[in-house]
Amino acid sequence: MKYYSTNGNSPLSTLQNAVVKGLAPDRGLYMPEQIKKLPKQFFDNIENLSFQEIAYHVADAFFGEDIPADDLKQIVYDTLSFETPVVQVNDNIYSLELFHGPTLAFKDVGARFMARLLGYFNKEEKQLVNVLVATSGDTGSAVANGFLGVDGVHVYVLYPKGKVSPIQECQFTTLGKNITAVEVDGVFDE
Repeated sequence: MKYYSTNGNSPLSTLQNAVVKGLAPDRGLYMPEQIKKLPKQFFDNIENLSFQEIAYHVADAFFGEDIPADDLKQIVYDTLSFETPVVQVNDNIYSLELFHGPTLAFKDVGARFMARLLGYFNKEEKQLVNVLVATSGDTGSAVANGFLGVDGVHVYVLYPKGKVSPIQECQFTTLGKNITAVEVDGVFDE
């Protein structure tokens, strides 16, 4: 599948290039050229599938042309290696609780998936990829934990001095390995 830039001034990209580069040359976000429709059978049987199985089927619709099935399944299952319960709110409303991951933030899901995709594609590139994340708490913790130990990737977490909770600060300043936290004397937007 090909990916286009939301700014419309960059050539189409492969998934590998979109994941490794992060942003398009025109500073736009990469989006899939098309979104495949999931088959009726998927929805007819969805109640019998685990969250990991559902996520794999959806990921396969987006990435199945670019990543072999066994590898994609491993990435999805490793990403969602923690509980994600569906909790009843009232008679007709249920909530999928994504905050049961390692940092207790819903961002664990996206950060872990991106880390595993980048790690997968970087095996071929064999180059050091630097990831820069600015945070006021949750994002830095989720990205740092998600990328911890991913070969060929170093994460720099920028966070505002005195503006992050002590627990969140510990979540990204104590990891070591390929995670470096940098305290900035300023606010998040700076």
